[in-house]
Amino acid sequence: MARCVVVAILLFSLLAPVLAHDGENPSIALISYGPFSEGNVLQGAVLDVLESYGYISAEENAQLDGRSNYEGENLTVFMSDAGFDLPTLNLLIDQVLDREVDVIVASGNTVALAAVNATLDMEAPTPVLFAFVSAPYGAGIADAPCVKPAHTTGSRTALSYEYVLQTLQMQNPDIATVGTIFSSSDAAGLFGADEIAEIGAELGIAVERAGAIALADLGVAAEGLVAKGVEALILPLDTLVTEGLPVITQAANEAGIPVFHPSFSSISLGATIGAGASPFYEQGSNVGIMLAAYLNGELDISRTGIVTSGELAIGVNLDSADAQGVEISDEVLDAAVAVIEGGRPTKLHPEVLAAIARRGIIIPQEQRQADDRAWLEALQCTDEMIAEQQAALDAAE
Repeated sequence: MARCVVVAILLFSLLAPVLAHDGENPSIALISYGPFSEGNVLQGAVLDVLESYGYISAEENAQLDGRSNYEGENLTVFMSDAGFDLPTLNLLIDQVLDREVDVIVASGNTVALAAVNATLDMEAPTPVLFAFVSAPYGAGIADAPCVKPAHTTGSRTALSYEYVLQTLQMQNPDIATVGTIFSSSDAAGLFGADEIAEIGAELGIAVERAGAIALADLGVAAEGLVAKGVEALILPLDTLVTEGLPVITQAANEAGIPVFHPSFSSISLGATIGAGASPFYEQGSNVGIMLAAYLNGELDISRTGIVTSGELAIGVNLDSADAQGVEISDEVLDAAVAVIEGGRPTKLHPEVLAAIARRGIIIPQEQRQADDRAWLEALQCTDEMIAEQQAALDAAE
């Protein structure tokens, strides 16, 4: 993909994808894959930033929280959820392209890849901004932060499966066999399962794998791995598996094994130990800033690099551990920034609050615009950066 992307950059940069409406009502499409509650947080963060910049009112923001389409005075918003059905997702993307929306905001790897593929061959591709994408470079969305389709950029989730497995060994230094469940139709799930297996092998840990297509498959997959004698479940960061965490956790509770997930806030969905970033509100805010700047005619997407955000941290759900008969090690508890016990957080570092924000952080435009512009300026791709990243890709082939 790398050389094709460079050609796309060179050609499409002539079109300078910067939007200025001169009083017209722009339109955006927020598309998600799966009825994902945390994904709603992500899209809510986008809407909060748009409210800060005056594109929607507080009343319109509240109405859009109900996930309905809305034609407002300053912005038209289409909100679509494809469930976990790829044909429906492709149909939704075709529909918003037929409506000639100005921007597609894609939540997750599956939506981002489908939207990029659907727009690549357009004479003037509809811009695609993405968030909650853990593997843009492995999934075929882009090759590097600045080596990408010129109409595409977004926010990549900080992710380290090595960090998850290190936390696993912190919890149980003698563990020998783990299982992983992944979405077989999501590049992020496939990438995550491969990474878990590769790192596990380096650490001397055997990894059993089970793919799933739908939520109904997750319980069966977990039970199959339990039957193979796995001592813990380590999950990738894909939409299907994250949405189905309660189902997987129930099977783990019955088997008496812990569940590890690469986001510390996943403990709110039942994971025993979350080890990674909590990406949802921050990811949505990042894309919201990009979107507002683009709608204002201030952002050249072709020259805006993909940003990686989120701090790696550990969360612990003692209720899940108790249900599984698992004793959490003192080392893990001491390292945790968030702990749930008795159905509520009993340990929550102040800096964690922004990472697990749910909704409604409205910062007035005059208070945020300078910082937002400086943040965007730091993402700008120069010719030298593009050449360096391309050279690194070529050398790795």
